[in-house]
Parts: sequence; C-alpha cells; structure tokens
Amino acid sequence: MSYWMKTLFVLSFLFVASVRAAPLQKSFSDWQMTCNNAAFCVVRNIPGDNGLVMTISRHAGVNDRPLLRIDYGSAYSGELPGGALKDNLLIDQRRLRPDLKHWTVEPHHLATSNAIAVDEFLDLVIEAKSLQLTFDPRALISLRGMKAALLLMDDIQGRVNGMSAWVKRGDRASWDVPPQPALPRLPPTPQQPAALTREETSGLIDYGTWRINTDSCSLDPMRREVSVSPLTDHKALLLVSCEMGAYNMIDLAFEVTRTQPYIARGISLTLPFTPPTTNERQLELINAEYDAATGLLYTFSKGRGLGDCGTATRWQFDGNNFVLAEYAQETTCDAWHSSDDWPTLWVSQSNSATQQR
Repeated sequence: MSYWMKTLFVLSFLFVASVRAAPLQKSFSDWQMTCNNAAFCVVRNIPGDNGLVMTISRHAGVNDRPLLRIDYGSAYSGELPGGALKDNLLIDQRRLRPDLKHWTVEPHHLATSNAIAVDEFLDLVIEAKSLQLTFDPRALISLRGMKAALLLMDDIQGRVNGMSAWVKRGDRASWDVPPQPALPRLPPTPQQPAALTREETSGLIDYGTWRINTDSCSLDPMRREVSVSPLTDHKALLLVSCEMGAYNMIDLAFEVTRTQPYIARGISLTLPFTPPTTNERQLELINAEYDAATGLLYTFSKGRGLGDCGTATRWQFDGNNFVLAEYAQETTCDAWHSSDDWPTLWVSQSNSATQQR
C-alpha cells in the first residue's frame, strides 16, 4: 500500500473513530436540535404552542436507544379535546396510517423506541412538508428543517455514510460507529458539615446584609435577601440578592468563615464550555439554592414568567469549588415543557451512577 493510501486510510479511521461532543443548540427552520457533551441529541419541531410536537432523540454509539414520539397537548395546556392521533394524522393533506405494531399507543401520545419502527416512520416523513391533525388544522408540525437537523445529528455521532444513519446512509456496518464520549466524573460528595448554630446564623446574616462588599449591587441593603448554609465545618456559603427582575433574582455568592473575624471570598461559577447563546463562560447565580446535605447548588434562570424556557444548572461542591454537574437549556419559549424536561447541554457521572437524559 502506498504512503498516501495509508495516510488516507488512517485519516478515514480517525474520522470514524471520533465523535464531536461540544454542546450544541441550534435551529433549522422549524426544528430545534440540542446535543450534549455525551453526544446525546434531541430534536423537536418549534414552536410547540400549537399543541402538536414530534420529538426524536438518540444516544451516541452502538447502543443508540432511539426514541420517536408525537404528543398532542403539553404540561401547560393539559389534555386537549379531539380524536385519537393514530386515526387522525395527515401527511401533506393525505391520511397517514403508520404501522404501530411496535409503538406505545395512547389517545394523544404515540411513541416508539424500536429502531426499525423509527426508521420506517422517518422514511415516511423525511421528504414531506407537514404533519397535521384532521380535527384541528392549527395543530400542525412543519417538517421544514427536520432533515437538516437529523443530518447534523448523524454527523455529530459519526453515522454519516453508515447503515445506522437516518439521512445520508451508506454501506458501513451499523456497529461501525464511534463510542459515546466519556463523561466527566464528579468529585466525591464531601462529608455533610455540622449545622450552623443560631449564633453563627445570626452573625453571618448580619455580616451579609450590612458589611460584605456588595458595592456593585443595585438593591438597597434593606431589600436584600441573605441566606446562609454550612459549606464545611469551618466555612459557610452566603447568598446575597443583588439585582431583582420581574421573575429572576441575581445573587452574589461568598465563602465566609463561620466565626469572627469574618473572612470572605467571592465565589464564581465557570462553565467548562461556552453556551450557544453567549460568549461568556461565567454564569450568574440566578434564583440560586444550595442543599448543604448533598453539596449541590442549583440555579434557574427563567426566560419568562411562565418558566417554559431558560437555563437550569446543578453544581457539585468538592470541598473547595463548585463543579458543573448538569446544564439544561431551552431557548424556545413556546409553553411546551418545564425545566425538568429541558434538553441538556452538559451531563456528568457521579461516583455511583451516570446522570444522563
């Protein structure tokens, strides 16, 4: 084999053996795709406030666990009136009667994790323009952008030109795909610290209200909220409300010694990746809560008061700093799902189990 052919072979192998695992959230016409650092990807049509949504997800690697579901009605809308989906779907104004033998069939919910059933359904709709309900013309799924989103998903997971690809299939065996990227492992949960005494709590709240450096805060000290929790047996976490919006509270965080004279150190949260909607890796503590029993710090930034879009994060305290455990984000505000179901851009592995959606 000539040198250039050997080089080409090696480069091709490296291409197949690698998976892009950079977190991504991107829109393609009427579809949104999100992939996390494990190369788990989920796509759905947007907006979902017309009540009808198709969601397709897939993990990286051979054990891809595909899932395709069609739902009519959300957690915000509740159950909607109308006939069963299986009898009332139109594809480009023609009746759609898929083989539902390997599907979970409920009146307003259809779902399958059977790989062959997913492939068959995608073959039916991949080149179509829309899915629609016979009894509610407004409940329409535009299919513009779905094919492009699935093609990028195939590319990210290293499936293009293989038999497992959903869009650009080839002859490469279905098992010939790169493995799921290794998840970052969280540090061990520190030993639960001793509870704060009444005297410690009182002194720290007074310190956080009047004496800690909050010159950049817009809130008057009389309106600030201060919470205090034990971080270790010798240090505490102070959360001081700094700016207030209609439905978001921005906090400042400080690590403070539990006894006088108080020594404080500002705490910042640094993301291990750059979110798709900003160039900033420093995360503001918005609506922050801390659980001293588990060492977990939560933030929840609402895109609007309904709470159907925004950013939710979870951080693990390692005894010195906070390490990102999970980052979920929904940029489309369409009354479809709450923060518990937002797509993840970052997941991690604990000492006991993989925390992954």
